[in-house]
Amino acid sequence: MTETISLSQWMPSKWATVETAGDNVKKRVSTWPQKVSDVAKGEFNVNGDNNTIQETTSTADDKAYHQNAVVVAYLLVQHIMGAAQSTGYGNGSTKINVDPNSIKVILRVEEEGASQSCSVDSVSVVLESSTGTQRSIFYSLGEVLLILFSRHETITPQCRTTLLSRQESLNERHEGANCAADTFDSFQDTMQRALLFLDLEEGGGDTMMDDLYNLPEKRERTMTPSTFSTICANYPTLPMSVCRLIADVMEGTNGGVALTKTSFTSLEEVLEDLKRMMFEPNVFLHNPSDPKIDFGSRLYGREEEISTILSVVDGISSGQGSGALEIISVHGYSGSGKSFLVNQIGRYISTKGWIFLEGKFDRMKQSNAPISVMMSAFENYFVTLESIKCWGGSDDLSYCYKVATKITEALGPDGIDSLSRFIPSLNRLVGIEVTDNDRDGNHQSNIVRTGEESTMYEQRIEYLLCALVDAILSVGRPILLLYDANTKCEGLVESEFLQKLLKHIADRASSREHLLFIECCGKKESEGLDTSTIASHDSVNVSRIDIGEFSKPALNDAISYALRLPPRVTAPLSEIIHIKTMGNILFVIQFMKSLEKSKMLTYNLSERQWVWDTDIVPLQRISDSVAGLLMSKLLNLNKSVLDCLIMASCFGSQINMPIMELLDGLRGVTNIGKNLVIGVEEGILEKAGPLYMFSHNSLQRTVYEITPQNIRNQLHLDIGSTLISKSASAPQEVIEELFSVALSHINKSLPNGENGQSNEINLSPSQRGVFAKLNLKAGQKAISNSADFALAKFHLNAGMAFLPEQCWHDQYDLAFNLHIEYANVLLVQREYEELDTHCKVLLLKARCVEDQIKIHELLIAYLFRSGKFPEALEHVRSVLDTLGFPLPTTVDKDTVRAVLEALRNAASGFTPEQMRTFPLMTEEVPKQAMKIMGSVPILLTFSSPTFAAMIACQMTQLSIQHGLCAESAVAFGNLGFAINSVLQDFNCGYAMGNLGLAIFQRFKSNTLILKTYVPIFGFLKSWKEPLQSCSEGLCYAVHEGSLAGDRGSVFLAKAVLNRHLLVNGCKLSELRMKQESLCREMMYNKREKKFGAFFYQSLGDLYTILSLIGEPDDRVASIFISREECEKALLEIYSSTKNTSVLQLFYYHRFIQSFAVRDFETALNYCEEYDKLGSGIISRITDVATVFFSGVIGFVLARKTKQDGMLDIGEHRRMQLQMWADHGSKWNAENKALLLQAEKYYTTGNLDQAKASYEASVKSAREHKFINEEALAYELYGIFRVETGHLENGKELLRKAQSLYAEW
Repeated sequence: MTETISLSQWMPSKWATVETAGDNVKKRVSTWPQKVSDVAKGEFNVNGDNNTIQETTSTADDKAYHQNAVVVAYLLVQHIMGAAQSTGYGNGSTKINVDPNSIKVILRVEEEGASQSCSVDSVSVVLESSTGTQRSIFYSLGEVLLILFSRHETITPQCRTTLLSRQESLNERHEGANCAADTFDSFQDTMQRALLFLDLEEGGGDTMMDDLYNLPEKRERTMTPSTFSTICANYPTLPMSVCRLIADVMEGTNGGVALTKTSFTSLEEVLEDLKRMMFEPNVFLHNPSDPKIDFGSRLYGREEEISTILSVVDGISSGQGSGALEIISVHGYSGSGKSFLVNQIGRYISTKGWIFLEGKFDRMKQSNAPISVMMSAFENYFVTLESIKCWGGSDDLSYCYKVATKITEALGPDGIDSLSRFIPSLNRLVGIEVTDNDRDGNHQSNIVRTGEESTMYEQRIEYLLCALVDAILSVGRPILLLYDANTKCEGLVESEFLQKLLKHIADRASSREHLLFIECCGKKESEGLDTSTIASHDSVNVSRIDIGEFSKPALNDAISYALRLPPRVTAPLSEIIHIKTMGNILFVIQFMKSLEKSKMLTYNLSERQWVWDTDIVPLQRISDSVAGLLMSKLLNLNKSVLDCLIMASCFGSQINMPIMELLDGLRGVTNIGKNLVIGVEEGILEKAGPLYMFSHNSLQRTVYEITPQNIRNQLHLDIGSTLISKSASAPQEVIEELFSVALSHINKSLPNGENGQSNEINLSPSQRGVFAKLNLKAGQKAISNSADFALAKFHLNAGMAFLPEQCWHDQYDLAFNLHIEYANVLLVQREYEELDTHCKVLLLKARCVEDQIKIHELLIAYLFRSGKFPEALEHVRSVLDTLGFPLPTTVDKDTVRAVLEALRNAASGFTPEQMRTFPLMTEEVPKQAMKIMGSVPILLTFSSPTFAAMIACQMTQLSIQHGLCAESAVAFGNLGFAINSVLQDFNCGYAMGNLGLAIFQRFKSNTLILKTYVPIFGFLKSWKEPLQSCSEGLCYAVHEGSLAGDRGSVFLAKAVLNRHLLVNGCKLSELRMKQESLCREMMYNKREKKFGAFFYQSLGDLYTILSLIGEPDDRVASIFISREECEKALLEIYSSTKNTSVLQLFYYHRFIQSFAVRDFETALNYCEEYDKLGSGIISRITDVATVFFSGVIGFVLARKTKQDGMLDIGEHRRMQLQMWADHGSKWNAENKALLLQAEKYYTTGNLDQAKASYEASVKSAREHKFINEEALAYELYGIFRVETGHLENGKELLRKAQSLYAEW
């Protein structure tokens, strides 16, 4: 309900001091939603942050009353504006009276139980023409406001006389001169500002001031007490802002021309000032205790950008968004406030249940690899979770438990241990403690020694981090991840990892729905992530926000806040500053500080406000760039402070005080702690505990570049050397960081040849050797401890640069190790051209065969990875020749068959038990040969089957003759595959596979699991064991191989697995998702400009699945390429390589697609082409489908078309499957053989036997979990019953088939 009372009743009532009395009015008046305003103003509390300006002490009642009085005043002015317009009182010449006794306050009273609340709803007033002394509507309103804010204190006759006298004087002056700008007040203020300014200049001031005083129109005027000073003197308890407001109202006019510099010219302006007081009382209403210029934790003029981002946040929080991964790219010039914008939003939403993470570059760091930046962000995540566990509620504790559980399930103990090297807090969350001894031991075991291992190690860490992110996001708590690339060094190559991570997240609905990824980067299109490829993902929304410089209104808003004055007052100053600074906020802050320092902007203690003169401020000189302004500021600092800041800038944007203090005395820099504090006071630095940070990257860069390059080089060297020499006195907790920082400085002393100068630093050979060795260790540590190959490359490059001239003679081991480790990194980073040149030079330096082999290993790996198989195989031959284990000169089918037969006889007597105790390989040369042959990718088995078979034979022979090693498992697995394919001895092939598994279990080398498991579970096991169990083995291998980082083999294994699942009857919808995900992964990890055959084969598998489902190609074609383009690419690859496996899979896809639509004759043609390229036997999973379905086709066509040979085709296929059922796996083949048997009986007229065989086939397919083949059996059985006159029973069987197909 509402209640109406007079203003005189409201002022002393209890409702006048209720804190929330004006909230409903604020909601009506607010332009932006409350959350947008909260973010813009920084009005939210995070971990005790206080973003409000401090004010002078006053009672709670006084503060609450003044805030509610502002609301009443706002509503009163609103009502007056409406009434004045409707009655004609809006005319500036009309004199009207606002009678306080006619003002009514309408309250909204709400009762809830025993409690009662009341809020101001509106205000009404009756306007009357004034009688007696003619007063303007402004003066009359001013008296009412004075009564309102002073709580109905009586205006004394003396005070009123003074105020009216001032009012009449202003009116006379206005009417006579029609120019408020020339009032004596304005002249006197200008004179005072000029005095302040001229005091700074040498001479000339007196003459100018004499001229000012001698102006006749100024000299003849006399001073009268101002309205403001009169109110302040008579009402000392009122806030100064209220005194200024009332004075400006009283002196106001409605004619658009101000009587004084600050008087109002419209009621709209009054309303705007009251609105500021109402919404931000701590800034514009209450008296501040600290007069400093403070821009606060606010965002000015960014409401639209805030609203855009918060709308995305709301969609994710509510689950009502698009369901896609949301990516926002924020672009803007340095200093435009990009990072501050996103940080402010991140801090805000962290109070709403979100988690805010930030990954940021530091331009002074040698490595800013995105994977390292992300590791740092997630370290902060786990630190946050530790805090949540300590202080959170039950929901928070439940969240932490769920995250820990998901991570443990996804990574396992080994994966957690590996990631904990980079994210130490991870262990503390999941509760897995690793002792120092374990860590040291694992550290040694993880030191990378070959390029192949380096690559797998990087891929392992990438996989683990992706799995970690999946686990975290799947719990459901939303995360804002900020990738702040503002400080990224120019020319730094963007890692592919971040794009792959985002695409990986986009592929998973459980992950993408809970992440908002925002990147901050420069203004140029080329800066930041290449979002074009990410945006092409159908589950990604990419939007761009451009942060420009401040508009004039936004800048005025900022300056108004900083000076705590209404925008109408600061507008002239803002206009000048905008012209000077072009609206760059960093520039604005520095310029205003320079105005304050030169006393052009001063705080008037009597008026308690900032004052300036718009005629004087433009005289302040300013640089034409932010850097120039900062430089001017820095050069005015005390030399000792500047020298200290220069030294601090060498550390980057962040300085650790315990380390910096060790440099006290270096180059005459003393009192470091004191000087850094001065840097904070000057606004150059910020402090957080023991850490000092430059307040902006531009400041750090400007300070750093004060010193010439050659002197900087020597300074870096001095800093690094001093830190190492004083390490003994450093606190224990910073020792590790100290050595890293020291080496970083030493490396920055290296010459870079800028401007044609060498900048050479003189070092002794012994110093060079020490620095080179330190960099070697640092490079190895960067790889083993953080998988940071970019940092490793920097250290190794620096180490090579430090090597003395005679290093290859005097320090061979150090020189070789640096160069070979560097080559490893080049391989990992796929810088193949440089790697090729580097290795060829290194081969000339290598002293021994062992070192030459290491180099050849890298060359072989790079050639295989870049698709240069023939060249790679020639290198393999060459190395094996060098080691004394040459391959046959001619590798043809007859040679391979002969070798296989001999080896089958030699190996057939071994058992798995014998392999578990067989002697180990101890000689180094055979070990090296096995490692070289073990590096041959599994894909070679399909692209060069004869060569792959010879490699398997050679490896097996070495294992039998010299003992077993980890690669022996690969040898026996591939030997079994070769025996299957070439000799068609399935039992022997199966036995060799079991030997390979026994060897693998002995060594348990997960880096080789896929090369072992794919041939065994993909091709050998299915001869004897259920296809479903083979799929489980492949699935396990894919998981473990992914953890090991064998990405190339993972793709092949997934393709083989998915082909197994298709034959096994896996639900097609699930299989379709798996296959599309595989194709996406391959696309994300494409290394060359063109895709290889394997990608097109996998995409062909996906299109085949679409044909079975009946889904159109459009969506997949929009992501990848069309079906026709895919097939064309496969045919072109076959034409150029003559790789029969490529063409065979092409025909397989066409065969399945034709069979699916029951185009039997076309399907049979494709099957015949398929068989011509293969052996015609069941040696691969695709052979299962071609043999089975072509058998069905043979019998159907024999009945339908009576073509010659069709019955023979069906019978031949039936016998193949029956042999598999009798001598191999009854589980896999029985239902297939029975169905072909039924088709044979039907074709030959044995109907009773056909019916029994159909039913037996259905039962067998159901028992052995082949739902697809159970559906086919019902279909053929139903057709049989319909065609033999049993229509109703046939229809029932066909409906059952249809139901099973739908379920499939």
